Amino acid sequence: MSDILEVIRSRRTIRKFSPKSVEWDKISQVLDAGRHAPSAGNLQDWKFIVILEEELKMQLAEASLQQYFMVQAPLFIVICSEPEKIIRYYGARGEKLYSVQNNAACVQNMLLAAHALGLGTCWIGAFDEDEVRRVLNIPADARPQAIICLGYPGESPKQPPKYPLETLVFFNSWKNKIRDPTAYLQNYSDVLRKKTQVAVKQIKTFIDEKIKRKEPEEGP
Repeated sequence: MSDILEVIRSRRTIRKFSPKSVEWDKISQVLDAGRHAPSAGNLQDWKFIVILEEELKMQLAEASLQQYFMVQAPLFIVICSEPEKIIRYYGARGEKLYSVQNNAACVQNMLLAAHALGLGTCWIGAFDEDEVRRVLNIPADARPQAIICLGYPGESPKQPPKYPLETLVFFNSWKNKIRDPTAYLQNYSDVLRKKTQVAVKQIKTFIDEKIKRKEPEEGP
């Protein structure tokens, strides 16, 4: 568990890539991580398009609001949703929310897997959908959701600032805070550990005071 938490904390968005090509074994592992993402009803409403051709990469960078740094990456992965599949079961909410959530989870899996494999990624969400459809011949019943630039990183970005956890978490209702969540949630092991530490400290203090007050024994 600690390993995945470290991967999550240390992952960074990469916008400068090494020209080194990426081994197919690693690409396939990244794709497989996406395949194992959770999805509403386990419908797995996604398809992946791997982009290797330089001309296509340039056209996609152009369609992505002229983000030309993208072409440094050896390859792109375009994630497409299949809205019709999820509309069939969940209607408009499935199309507007579940499908987006499913594909976002898929993308995050890929980003983390890539980082764990020593690769860098940049999640691109700003692009002209119609132009991406045209460039990649994506049919009307599929929708491009994201483009992942993938390659070996050519930079080591610093950790960006993050809000402290206590400013983000509420309990039971909006803006409701708990002074001691550990005690409230009855995390007995932690509570007992803290109480034991206090008790041990008190006992040690008591013994030290007794020793200090003890008079020297009389000789024979």
